Amino acid sequence: MTGCNNTNKIFEKIIWTIDDVCKFTGYAKGTIYNFVSRGEIPYRRGRKKKLIFIPTEIIEWIKGE
Repeated sequence: MTGCNNTNKIFEKIIWTIDDVCKFTGYAKGTIYNFVSRGEIPYRRGRKKKLIFIPTEIIEWIKGE
């Protein structure tokens, strides 16, 4: 049940970190970094060039839209 609560909490966030994307998608960090480097996943650069992700964009990407 703890896992469900943690998953629900990521939907309360406006911006996701790479860790949030990994939790949501089940992909490893290295896989997400590869998607970013190939421009295959929607992302943005935050402060200090940190990768950030918009949850709705990630959901659309997963759905193939």
